[in-house]
Amino acid sequence: MILKKKIKGPDLEKYLEGRKKRFTTYALGASLYSMNYYSFVKLAKKAGANLHVKRNAIVDLDILDSYITENCKGEEEDE
Repeated sequence: MILKKKIKGPDLEKYLEGRKKRFTTYALGASLYSMNYYSFVKLAKKAGANLHVKRNAIVDLDILDSYITENCKGEEEDE
């Protein structure tokens, strides 16, 4: 019986080390913004906030926040 070595994802900390920007994964971002997973993915792609690191995707929350404030109207603006 041949045992396969468990594949471990890349260490994202070495890519993000020393940066002041905020990054997250799709799953954590969806829970952070209290959104459905696929709705968050579509929003991040529309905002151009997703970055691909090897085979993983991360979201730049600074870009996403600025996109939301510029393009999404809230209920308080409708009144």
